[in-house]
Amino acid sequence: MNPADPPQLLIEQPPHDEAEAVSLAQLTNLVATTEPLPDLRDLAPAIRQLFPEPAYRVGCGGAHIWLARADDPQRLALIC
Repeated sequence: MNPADPPQLLIEQPPHDEAEAVSLAQLTNLVATTEPLPDLRDLAPAIRQLFPEPAYRVGCGGAHIWLARADDPQRLALIC
């Protein structure tokens, strides 16, 4: 990830239900309106608010954030 580029969202699975679809739409808007960040970890708290524990797991590094359902080993989304 180039720090001068805005973050990009890749949704890797369809939503399980309408509530998750709404949260994914909010995530899409959040990522689309986020200015470039030198470290994506700054965005993780907002994503954890949209996808709280214990239903979801959010992990991050400086150049990416991943989102997964707690009961599913596959990622739901990746932000990089």
